[in-house]
Amino acid sequence: MRTRTDDTVITAALRQLDPAPSTDLTAEERARADATFARIVATPGDGAAAAEQVRPRRRRLLVIAGLAGAAGIAVPGLLLNGSAYGSWTPKPEPLTSEAAAAAATTCRSALELPANGERIAVAERRGAWTYVLLTGAGTEAVCLMPDGLTAREATTADGFFGSYDTDAAAPPTLAPDRIQETSSMEGSTEEGWFTWAEGYVGSDVTGVTVHTSSGRDIEASVSGNRFAAWWPSRKQSSDHPAETWSYTVHLADGSTRSAS
Repeated sequence: MRTRTDDTVITAALRQLDPAPSTDLTAEERARADATFARIVATPGDGAAAAEQVRPRRRRLLVIAGLAGAAGIAVPGLLLNGSAYGSWTPKPEPLTSEAAAAAATTCRSALELPANGERIAVAERRGAWTYVLLTGAGTEAVCLMPDGLTAREATTADGFFGSYDTDAAAPPTLAPDRIQETSSMEGSTEEGWFTWAEGYVGSDVTGVTVHTSSGRDIEASVSGNRFAAWWPSRKQSSDHPAETWSYTVHLADGSTRSAS
């Protein structure tokens, strides 16, 4: 049996990625190019990134299947032929205290979270989907799941997505009329790809609207000093680059301001 060295594999890959093909790409070549593009954008660079001029954004593209432990993430069932969250709504419905507690229990159990005292910061429903954000001292957990999913079902369900961060950003000091996005993420369930964003709001902020580059206007949930929103998206490729978005901030005096 012959084995291929790393140099051989790299050489073969480069030969397949001709930058100037003489004919149109075949379906197989297009799929390979899209896979290469996705791998590149998901891989951290070696050098330090230039400083962000507008706001800090901790963005992650998650394409890993299976449940992980306390410091990991879970993205079961990366099936891309679902109904793309057909019941999703741009306006969230807040969960009752009982439903929020049940969703938090499912999230903690599915991610096997240690007992760090995380509290429920945001709990909302959009259509048939529940989103919950749990926060603690330097930790954050986010789960997206079908309504009514139990903790036992979440360990095997294709529709469940969860993330646990043990290095969450510290709460910022904000002016009363300001917001700060602290993280955003892309992931997938059996229904398709989605994006979420979350962060902090100042004391005068009563609402936040997200405006995406794909044309969506999304009402974020605002609870205490936190905001969060999620929406259906699509898998990144050379034809479909990552979405961008901006915000409208709604203030207690009835005025609004733009944020990006």
